[in-house]
Amino acid sequence: MKKLLKRFNIPYRLILSVVAGIATAAILTVLTHFILYLFGVLPKPLSPMFDTEHVMADLIYHSVFAIAGAYVTAWLAREQAKKAVFILGTKEAIMWGVGIILLWNHAPFWVNLTKAVLGPPLAWFGGWLYRMYKTRRAPHIDEA
Repeated sequence: MKKLLKRFNIPYRLILSVVAGIATAAILTVLTHFILYLFGVLPKPLSPMFDTEHVMADLIYHSVFAIAGAYVTAWLAREQAKKAVFILGTKEAIMWGVGIILLWNHAPFWVNLTKAVLGPPLAWFGGWLYRMYKTRRAPHIDEA
C-alpha cells in the first residue's frame, strides 16, 4: 500500500495525521457528552440542545478537544504540521458551516456558526502548542 501511495505521490502521513486529529477530537467529544449525560448534566446524546447552559458546556469541551485534535495532527504530521493543521482547521470551518443548515433543529444556529468560526483558530492554536513543545524540547531544531 505504501508503494502505491508513494507512486502516486499521495502524502499518506499528512492524510493519516488529519484523520487521527479528527478521530481524537470526535472520540473525546462523544465520550465527554456521554459521561456528562450519565451524571445528568447534559441531555441524551443526539437529542436537541437549546438550553444555554448545555450549549455553553458543549462549546467549551468541543473547543478543548479541537485543540487536542490539532495537537495530535501536528504531532503525527511532523514536518508537514502547518499544512496538516491548516487542512484540519479548514475542514472544521466547512463542516460546521454545513452543520448550520443540517443541524438547524438540533441546536441554536449560532452554536454551529461559532464552531465554524473557531475551527481554524483552535486548530492553529493546537499546532502552535505542538511547535512550542518541540521548541522547548529541542531548541536547536527549527521546525515548521
